[in-house]
Order: sequence, then C-alpha cells, then structure tokens
Amino acid sequence: MDVFAALEERIEKLIGAHNELRARVAELEEENRRLHEGGEANAELAGRITELETERAEVRARLERLLKSVSDIEL
Repeated sequence: MDVFAALEERIEKLIGAHNELRARVAELEEENRRLHEGGEANAELAGRITELETERAEVRARLERLLKSVSDIEL
C-alpha cells in the first residue's frame, strides 16, 4: 500500500505543479499583451519626440538669426 500512497502523492504534486505552471503562463501572456500595447504607444511617443526635436531645431535657428540681427543693430 505504501507504493500506492507514494504514487498518489507524486501525482498530486505533479498536478499542483502543472496548475502553477498554467497560471504562470497566463500571467506571462497577459504581461506580453500589455507590453505589445505599450509598444504602440511608445512608437507614437517616439514620433512625437522626433517632431518636437525638429521644431526645436527650427526655433533655435530662428533665434540665432534674430540674435545676430540684434547684435548687428547694436554695432
């Protein structure tokens, strides 16, 4: 009878480990889904950052021209 009890215990452990593994897989799939959704948002933000950097460069160039004009007037 001890053989059957040991076998039953091992099967119960195996079922428990299997259930834990299934729960972990479900958690990882959910995390993966959230990360993919965040990836789209990150791509949009990266595009917006590029736009803002271009705009900043244009504003900087305009300011430098204005400052040069002001310095030319002072002389």
